[in-house]
Amino acid sequence: MKVPFLEYRAALAYNRGVFFIEHSDLVKTFIATDANFPALVELPRTRRDSEGNSHVSPVPLLLLLRRQAHTAFDVLSADQSHQAWLLLRPGLEAALILGKRVDDPENATIWQNREKNRAAYRKVYTGKALQSASLPGSDRIQMVLSRINDRFVHANIDYYHRHLDVGPGTPGHVSVLLNYFEDDPLQLANVLAFLHLLLVVQDALLGLFNKLFATQASLPSPLKLFEDTFGERLGELTREKSEYSTVLTELGAYSLPDA
Repeated sequence: MKVPFLEYRAALAYNRGVFFIEHSDLVKTFIATDANFPALVELPRTRRDSEGNSHVSPVPLLLLLRRQAHTAFDVLSADQSHQAWLLLRPGLEAALILGKRVDDPENATIWQNREKNRAAYRKVYTGKALQSASLPGSDRIQMVLSRINDRFVHANIDYYHRHLDVGPGTPGHVSVLLNYFEDDPLQLANVLAFLHLLLVVQDALLGLFNKLFATQASLPSPLKLFEDTFGERLGELTREKSEYSTVLTELGAYSLPDA
């Protein structure tokens, strides 16, 4: 007897196995990107700002971003980007919240009192208000968060149609199929977008900490190395299909090279 849920679990395991075999370079890239997190944590853990103040509160937010990146990449490896972006979403919010806290310590109090004063929270932590002066490129990161909200959070018309196949079936019938998994080129576009975005966020956090602590720290795996390594593949995807270009630019915060 076939059990659909067990078949689904088997397909997840199979997809992950194939991905780790066929895209070992991307797995290694994620592992290298993940190694940036200890370097980021080290700055607030050991440094003080120009006034001698310590800043420990960023550490849990960094750990949250790291956890969400782990779970999101695992889901991406199973060909399910519609789930992966949802998982990364709280991590992006964590980075943006960190920027707001550095802008004004009072924003931390507003964040903590969300349930008591939702109006104040919405004013500081929703929409473009999440952009901050302290986090470099926070506008790019906030715009990606907005696109994730549009594309993956709600059952709107775009979400409804994205994985739906409707066509003629047996005589007198219509075939309706909802896909659980993506094809390989779309998966590749989403994985590259994810890796690029994660490095963009890490680079922004590094800039925030370097300014806050007056340091010149660097990351073991910088954004430029990724763009140099995968630039040709990124370019090919943007030219191959408009859908892939949209994924890379709107979700991956990737800037198309000048023509």
